[in-house]
Amino acid sequence: MTQQQQNEFVSQTLAAIDIGSNSIRMTIGQLNSEGALDILERANRPVRLGRDCFRYFRLTPATMRAVVNILREFKRRIDEYQVQHIWTVATSAVREARNADVFLDRILMACGLQVQIIDASQERRITVSAVRAAMNGTQMSFAGGQMMICEVGGGSTTMTIMHRGKVISSHSLVLGSIRIQEMFGSEGRSTTQIVELIENEIDSVLATVKSLVPLGRVKTFIAVGGDARFAASRAGQQMDNPQFHRIRRQAFEEFVQSHRNLTVEQLALQSDMSYSEAETLLPALLIFQSLLRLTRVKEVIVPAVSMRDGLLLELSRRCRGQEDESIAQEAIQSAMALAEKYRVNLHHARRVADCALRLYDEMRAIHGLDLRARLLLEVAALLHECGTFVSTRAYHKHTYYLVANSEIYGLLPKEVAVVAHVARYHRRSAPKISHLEYTALPQESRILVNKLAAILRLAKALDVMNIRQIERLRCVLDQDSVRIQAPDLSDESLVKRSMEIHSSMFEDVFGLNLELEALPELT
Repeated sequence: MTQQQQNEFVSQTLAAIDIGSNSIRMTIGQLNSEGALDILERANRPVRLGRDCFRYFRLTPATMRAVVNILREFKRRIDEYQVQHIWTVATSAVREARNADVFLDRILMACGLQVQIIDASQERRITVSAVRAAMNGTQMSFAGGQMMICEVGGGSTTMTIMHRGKVISSHSLVLGSIRIQEMFGSEGRSTTQIVELIENEIDSVLATVKSLVPLGRVKTFIAVGGDARFAASRAGQQMDNPQFHRIRRQAFEEFVQSHRNLTVEQLALQSDMSYSEAETLLPALLIFQSLLRLTRVKEVIVPAVSMRDGLLLELSRRCRGQEDESIAQEAIQSAMALAEKYRVNLHHARRVADCALRLYDEMRAIHGLDLRARLLLEVAALLHECGTFVSTRAYHKHTYYLVANSEIYGLLPKEVAVVAHVARYHRRSAPKISHLEYTALPQESRILVNKLAAILRLAKALDVMNIRQIERLRCVLDQDSVRIQAPDLSDESLVKRSMEIHSSMFEDVFGLNLELEALPELT
């Protein structure tokens, strides 16, 4: 980016809108001369999407009208600020609504806003990005063992476990403040009975988490969200980093205890909160408390950030054509953890991945793909044999199922689908019309699968050579062919036989003949 382009970008104004389960929130920011975001305005309007979706599994006409009216108001503010880039997202409530498509179309027609439904993994990633930015390399960073970043929303609770700055596991629980309320209701029950029911449900959901996540190793507990920020404002202390508060463990327990027997009306009156804010407070605090008790941490850390801050941060990167490098690294770490879970030979998988990436880089002029596609190829190469965990027979099909139904941190669901197909087609049959999962992909994804799978097959063919100097491998493009020049071409007949078996898909996809020859010796 030139200096002129950077100066033009600094003056740009960005907006993020989050359509949540209990309210719609907007944050408008502008990049300053140092490249940081200055917040111009925050807005929060209550609306009961979660009550509709978690009770009826669809949005009612009245709720749709309320949402449209709020978004029209937000759009007027956006226009007044002359916002150049807007990112509007919807989370768990809209994800689960059976009439979500109708709802999003109504917003587009009435407000001109294109809404993206993001999945739980995106929510976690965006929230973690906001927390990291708030830390900004300060001394509180990631020292002292594992750290958990937890956000309790209206429909779900997200948990991300990190160690030394790297994500080691990430989970979403079907446990939200609005969801729990709609599950039990309040008619004919005392506050004490409702609290007992909520705690029983929390314990039931967390019983499975205990076996998946070793929370006893967590040394830092970061609680994200409006309910956590409210608790911090009443029972916490500001830290050296002004973006963070801390609440001592005992103080947090006492704060929850002092609020557990209050009705929503009493909470709203005593805490000077709106009814909708008071409605989510106690369920959220009880979820945080239950998770806290599974750890040995001495305090709760509460950042003054939200998912909207993460949305703005990512939007600013998109506008500048930048990517968060940590996300790519974490996608690879997540893939490695998944491969280890399914007992993949990691040394072999890494060798195939390195060879595939070398071919990818050497063939840029042929495939015309970007760095994101390169990441998907690397992840697919690392996971291409995980199906052997189920059976060595037709293991490529088992690989597809395992990968397609896994969550890879940092990848979108549509990207995971591409990875699953690339890993599936690393051997045996190429994609066919009769393969229903493949034909269900968008055309762009099908083309990507074909190109990446063809390259992965070549990497598998070359793997029989056990190349020690993969960085010396070369691809020479002629008019009608590609000559692969490989070092260490000792058993040439074996490699050429392997190439014959695996090269047909490459030749079909790229329309080029493949040739293999020994790399000329260095002089």
